[in-house]
Amino acid sequence: MKNIISINAVTHIFSSIMSWFFWLIILFFIAMVFDYVTGSLAARKRGEWSSTRAREGLYHKLGIAGALILALLIDIVVGLAANTVIRLPLPFRGLFSPLCAVWYIITEFGSITENLDKLGARIPVFMKKGLAALRNAAEHEGNKLCAEEKAGPNGAENSEKNDK
Repeated sequence: MKNIISINAVTHIFSSIMSWFFWLIILFFIAMVFDYVTGSLAARKRGEWSSTRAREGLYHKLGIAGALILALLIDIVVGLAANTVIRLPLPFRGLFSPLCAVWYIITEFGSITENLDKLGARIPVFMKKGLAALRNAAEHEGNKLCAEEKAGPNGAENSEKNDK
């Protein structure tokens, strides 16, 4: 009982510190574990499971977690710079980490649907198409934000010539 209370207390502390993003990270890790388990089960069912491929899958998952940590670190650095060096008029609350987390979660969900399909579950076409559309939308929004940074006032891309 004491362990449950302490886990609950720690969860609430992190939740209050990180707000909704904390829960996004928890969902990300749950999706990664679920994808790994369903992928392993699907490979076993087809007789294709190997420890080498399973290890490669774990390395891949660690790489994804590393990319998300990098996105979070970038947001922290930009946030610190925005509050001290750049002096943005609004507080910076993060850009890369939420977009990356959503993109990775949706990607994991897509992989899970593929694994469940290989296990024999009928996955509705609308779910597959919906996940693909959500993933593309998240990627599009991230790309659009970067494109707006590069675009000048008339939508033309800035270059060194425009800066001189």
